[in-house]
Amino acid sequence: MTTQPITPYSKKAEKFFWKTGVAQVNLGDEPFKSIHSLLISKENSKISSIGSCFAQHVGKWLLENDYSFNRSQLDKKQISSFAFGNVYTPRCLLQWLQSSRSNNEFDIYYDEKMGRYLDLLRPSVFPEGFDSKKTLQDSRNAAKNELLDTLKNTNVLIFTLGLTEAWKDLDNIFYPSCPGVIAGEFNENIFSFHEFNYNEIQSDLLEIKDIIKHINPKIKIILTVSPVPLTATASDKHILVANQYSKSVLRAVAGYLSDNDDFFDYFPSFEIITVNNVDDFRFNANRRTVSNDAIEYVMSHFKSAFSNGEIHSSQKNKKEQHEETVCDEERLEALNKLPSNLNHTTVNKLTLLGDSHMGKLATALMEMKVTFTGGMVMNGSGFAQGKFSICPTEYFVPLENAASRQLYAPIFKNLQAHEESHFQEKSVIISNIGLQTHQTVARFFTWLQKQEDADIKNITLQNYVDFFHEDQSQQLSILLAMKDRGHTVIVVSDPPFSRHFEESHSMVGLIYSYFDAIEYLWSQFDILFFNAAKTFDDEIDTPMMYASDIGTPDAPHDWIHGNSLYYKWLANKLLKIISENT
Repeated sequence: MTTQPITPYSKKAEKFFWKTGVAQVNLGDEPFKSIHSLLISKENSKISSIGSCFAQHVGKWLLENDYSFNRSQLDKKQISSFAFGNVYTPRCLLQWLQSSRSNNEFDIYYDEKMGRYLDLLRPSVFPEGFDSKKTLQDSRNAAKNELLDTLKNTNVLIFTLGLTEAWKDLDNIFYPSCPGVIAGEFNENIFSFHEFNYNEIQSDLLEIKDIIKHINPKIKIILTVSPVPLTATASDKHILVANQYSKSVLRAVAGYLSDNDDFFDYFPSFEIITVNNVDDFRFNANRRTVSNDAIEYVMSHFKSAFSNGEIHSSQKNKKEQHEETVCDEERLEALNKLPSNLNHTTVNKLTLLGDSHMGKLATALMEMKVTFTGGMVMNGSGFAQGKFSICPTEYFVPLENAASRQLYAPIFKNLQAHEESHFQEKSVIISNIGLQTHQTVARFFTWLQKQEDADIKNITLQNYVDFFHEDQSQQLSILLAMKDRGHTVIVVSDPPFSRHFEESHSMVGLIYSYFDAIEYLWSQFDILFFNAAKTFDDEIDTPMMYASDIGTPDAPHDWIHGNSLYYKWLANKLLKIISENT
């Protein structure tokens, strides 16, 4: 009779073996069992969250599921407990916990075009800036006081570690993003790159622990590591290698502290998102943005911390798309397309100006070897919500962030060159300013409900015209001014895909009537409007071949955009219109 040899693995449970603990788990529908040891009282918990952009997902989920989440009263635009925006490194949090450094001369930037002071330590919190250094400093002090008060009222602090890469100035002050990306201006004589090593990160977290324990000894810190990859690296490594190094160091520190210090616990959001899976649902098409389904799946495991360790199968998120998470570093992608020398003398006939649709159109034109200037300047919300200032000398100044102003600079330079040459060569502007229908249609409906004599069931052209006049006039005046100065302006509608997805189907009628109304408006000013949606519907028999591939059958789809095939189709249509009208 033979017996199996006894080894240290012989009596291990299923969770300790890859086959039973991972390979046999149906990701997305079935949770990992016993993947963490957190146990939190829902009734008595007071949860705060800070860290990278993934921390916003955590905060949003906690709010939506009725947990006691401390949300900042000073910054309600983002889902965070503190008015600091994204905090990617422990050092940045440590700076806020330590004594303020009011004598630092580099972290406040005066933007001459805006006539405002920008806070480079919180570039995404107040992108519109402050009217004086004093009001900026007062706002910082208020944020610091809120931090201390909130920590006193917290017993669980979730800290999502995001990056090892950072930028610092000559005074050794560290910044949440490279100056010049969101706000300010980069100066290589002042700002330098720094990559935190294991010892530095561990030391900073232990110092954070000591300070927080002095403020509130009852706090427990749950460390997580953001699964969102780096958008770009300032190191000399390939982005794939740099990202893996960064996440590995952060994970190693978090693992050591949670295993050896009772003040720290660990929650494995990084592992749940990044473990291999067939037909992966956890990232969108760019393989960087974590999908809504993935957030729901991760948080189904976190939910078990409040329910005596029981993990329930997650329900895939079939709600409307989560509001855009503010990930500051993503703006680097658009900035990387800027020419390295903005003083070049080439004047391009074609200029693109608008939101992400113009960015995608720019990509299509680049692949077609068509020369042009511009593309995306701001998000659609930036235009629809008036995050700009009308400027007679420059048409307008984008105020969404410093990146938007950088993206607009070559556009204005190109238009200005045409004007100074008295249009020796024809200048054609393609824009979707005034559209952004996923934003403006909702604004129109809200506006309409406030009108005493409006009949919501019988919307008229006059209703739209009145809305354009009262709510969108500044936005539309940008293109009108460009036309009046001699440029040929072509306005293009949004894509037609709202009619092809269930989650947007209720908006189709309003969206298409909005297209008709704005076409009528522009015709009154002799500006050409290309109704791409209607033309596409008339010509294309296989529309889903052109639809965005972001989303899954059970998740919200990106009905706002098309895929690369759609923007190539659009580019060819617009080039034909240009040749016929110029």
